[in-house]
Amino acid sequence: MSVFSVSRFFAACAAVVLLLSPLTASAAKGTITVQSDGSSESQRIQIDRHGITVTRDSASGETLTVVEHGTDASLPGISVHASGNGIVKLFSDASVPAGEQVDGDVVAVFGSVTVEGEVTGSTVAVFGTVNLKPSAIVHGDAVAVGGGLLEAPGSKVNGQAVQVGFLPLTLGLPWLPVVLATIMLGWLVSLFFGWIGAALFPVRLARIAVTSSRRTAASLALGILSGPMLLVAMVLLLVTVVGIPIAIFLPFLYIGVVYMGQIAAMNVLGCKLTRRRLGEGGFTAPLVSGSLLVTSIFGFSAILWQTEGFVRSVALFFLLVAGLLSMGLAAIGTGAFMLSRAGSFPKDVMGPVPPAPPAAPVA
Repeated sequence: MSVFSVSRFFAACAAVVLLLSPLTASAAKGTITVQSDGSSESQRIQIDRHGITVTRDSASGETLTVVEHGTDASLPGISVHASGNGIVKLFSDASVPAGEQVDGDVVAVFGSVTVEGEVTGSTVAVFGTVNLKPSAIVHGDAVAVGGGLLEAPGSKVNGQAVQVGFLPLTLGLPWLPVVLATIMLGWLVSLFFGWIGAALFPVRLARIAVTSSRRTAASLALGILSGPMLLVAMVLLLVTVVGIPIAIFLPFLYIGVVYMGQIAAMNVLGCKLTRRRLGEGGFTAPLVSGSLLVTSIFGFSAILWQTEGFVRSVALFFLLVAGLLSMGLAAIGTGAFMLSRAGSFPKDVMGPVPPAPPAAPVA
């Protein structure tokens, strides 16, 4: 379905180029229609209050229609109908009303699919939900990637019903509580290991944090290059027999470096949020503040993900922001770890500054 539909879509774009030949235009009741008739196929462009419709009818009887909705459409986005009247939705939902039949596949990317009628092909929702009503009939497969698969009693799927989520299992619990609990557990685990690292290596973490703050651009560039450098080093070590044990151990060492660097960079972010001088008052409070910000964005995007339509696109935006922020902090911290030589420099940083004791009362 996917390759065939994409080829049909590009064929529609080619049809627009063919329309540069002698064309016939007409306008009536706010509708502008441009049509070109050939020996083997006919192309037609229609512009009205619903948007732009491009239709091609070939001699074989196949029809391709591309519709770009206007502002008065119920859902924003682009709808592509190919291979009969199959439907592909981008950043919007797709639906098959009761009593209607779709001769092809129904696909929604960053949207949900609701079927009440009959679909001769498959129904696929990528980062969305496949909702099959009691009267739904799907002759192909029903697939939900990154969303739920709801099969009402009486619905029929002749193929396979597959649901691919973010978690391997949910233990029979609702999706949202499991995701929020997983995010919270990850946050607590990060705080625990961050606290242990700060207790064991306070001076080194302070120097890595200072390096990431003073040389942010260089740390980011080196952190991004650290991944390819790791692969090159492993290949060179695997070539020699003596370096094979080191090559096996190297990825685990790299994970520890990334994690320690991320803790240091998270500490810098927390100091910026709390308006505290870097290294003042220890690592705990800034680490909690910085990591809580990233965790909150992940949780907020998970909550918004439950709502279909445009809100899910907003949730995707916040999810990408949280992911980029987390990876950016990890890259900056990894580069700062390497630039500071595992926290050996700069020598002017001697560790976190303890809070000043309260002043004694004046007699």
